[in-house]
Amino acid sequence: MTDADDISRPPDAGSDAADERPAEELEAFDLDHDGKISLIESERARLGVVDARLEEIAEEGGLKGKLAGGVHHLLDKFDND
Repeated sequence: MTDADDISRPPDAGSDAADERPAEELEAFDLDHDGKISLIESERARLGVVDARLEEIAEEGGLKGKLAGGVHHLLDKFDND
């Protein structure tokens, strides 16, 4: 796995490596500040990455952009951040 993959992918929830993660990563993904990255926190992070990509595609326009824009707005309804 390359460094670029490490940045774009949220940490694996429930992995033993969660305790060995850098403080910045734990702070970014640990939404309830319990010192662990749960499955829900991991999936919310992944959803955020997908939502950001959909927003980029929507800006390109065309049919693909309109579809991506619709899905982006739908995901924004679920995301409380």
